[in-house]
Amino acid sequence: MPSPSFFRPLFRRLLAGLAAASLALVAPALAFATTGPEPRQAIDIDRFMGRWYEIVRTPNDRQRNCHGAYQVWAKAPKDGFHIDQVCHVGDRDGPQRHVATSARIVDPTTNAKFEASFFGGLIRRQYWVIDHGDNYGWMIASTADGKFVALLARTPGLPAAKLAALKSRIRALGFDNTLQDVGLDRAP
Repeated sequence: MPSPSFFRPLFRRLLAGLAAASLALVAPALAFATTGPEPRQAIDIDRFMGRWYEIVRTPNDRQRNCHGAYQVWAKAPKDGFHIDQVCHVGDRDGPQRHVATSARIVDPTTNAKFEASFFGGLIRRQYWVIDHGDNYGWMIASTADGKFVALLARTPGLPAAKLAALKSRIRALGFDNTLQDVGLDRAP
């Protein structure tokens, strides 16, 4: 009878084969599970430049003490753009905190998917513009995995009926995230 050391390599190969087969079966399901809703329409990236106010967002640790948040989008060379993310620390009148972000489009067919680079490229994350108003007055954006969704608008607040309709639209798009109202209590 062969020694136990004879069976070790065979056992390792068997385990490796089983692990590879399991991964091949599970990987497609994992990829589907980690992808959020797809963008609904193409965007004109030039019309996205300018200021966007956060109206609703998924609560998250990075923005726990962040009030009156907005983003300023600006074109950059080579089909990229910069996003200056601004919020007030403590309350709406608190000191401003800026996070400079560089971004590049990763889906030139729709321009609705982009990769943002934070802290000089140390952190990279994909974001998708899932939907937007025909007049580019609002957008629904999310991380590619759908775990973080936000409603942004060109004004710091929206009329109550419009806000309710857009929150319903977020749900209809397939997001089940907890949503936090962060815009002004009333439209300007």
